[in-house]
Formats: sequence, structure tokens, C-alpha cells
Amino acid sequence: MPDDYAYPSACSEFASTPSPNGDPHADAIVNTLAHETEETTTDMLGTAWWDGRGFENADKCAWTFGVVSRTPSGAPYNMTVGGKNFLVQRNWVNATAGSGYCAMSL
Repeated sequence: MPDDYAYPSACSEFASTPSPNGDPHADAIVNTLAHETEETTTDMLGTAWWDGRGFENADKCAWTFGVVSRTPSGAPYNMTVGGKNFLVQRNWVNATAGSGYCAMSL
């Protein structure tokens, strides 16, 4: 994984927001790793579905975060795992044929 935080114009929106864990480099990588893991899980060979714009399922919701809470320092997060807060992109839920939505879970 590249250091997303080092390339904010291409890979991350995290350069302008405080880190929920005090490690902006790790927080940016967690976000992108979750996105890529979702795409790999649903399309291991890179030959599964794409939408009309060429987006895979996680791409359809890229850089959308849904309901966001704030740490006492003001850092945004939308998920807590193992007692740590993270800001992670939502993923596409293919609800019915021809429609779906971005969400953190079903």
C-alpha cells in the first residue's frame, strides 16, 4: 500500500482533517485499504461487474462517509473497531436489479 497521506491530491482527503487516532498516515491507509479490500472480495480476478461509468462497487461510493461523528479533538470518524475510531468510505449495496445505495452496512 502506498502512503496515501503523502499524496493527498490523488489518494486522500485526510490531509485537511485531524486524525482520529493521532496517526494521519495510518488512518489514510486504513480508509483506502478498506476500499480496495471490498473490491477484491467482490471481484478477485478483476473481471466482475462495472457500472456504466466503469466503476467497481466501492468506486461508486468513493470519498463518501455517511454519518460522521467527531472525537473530542474534532477528528471525523464513522466506525469504531477495537476501541479505535476510523473514517472509512462507504460501499455500494446492490439492493435490487438496477438500483442500490452507498452504506456502511446492509
